[in-house]
Amino acid sequence: MHTERPRQIRRDHPALAGHFPGNPLVPGVVLLTELLSILEQEAGMKPGPLELSSVKFLRLLRPEEPFTLRWQFLPSQDIAFAVTRDEDMIAEGMVHCARLTTQVAS
Repeated sequence: MHTERPRQIRRDHPALAGHFPGNPLVPGVVLLTELLSILEQEAGMKPGPLELSSVKFLRLLRPEEPFTLRWQFLPSQDIAFAVTRDEDMIAEGMVHCARLTTQVAS
């Protein structure tokens, strides 16, 4: 079972100012921040330190381009995630989090 949420990074996001003027790109850390925010709000993950056990950035994302965050709970408190745009994989990885407020069945 996986969950997904459509997202979009606005052109006026403060992190975009230096990435890159005239040809802006969404930094990977902004995508990870969006993911972690969603996991805290919707998946019962408590705020605080966690372990990103793997992250791969595979494609560029531009401001205003719609994308989808997908995640799936795995055994041992792991959460697999993917960031996609249409059928293109933008990023994927794994979060290890022993701080879930609710245990969600895989």
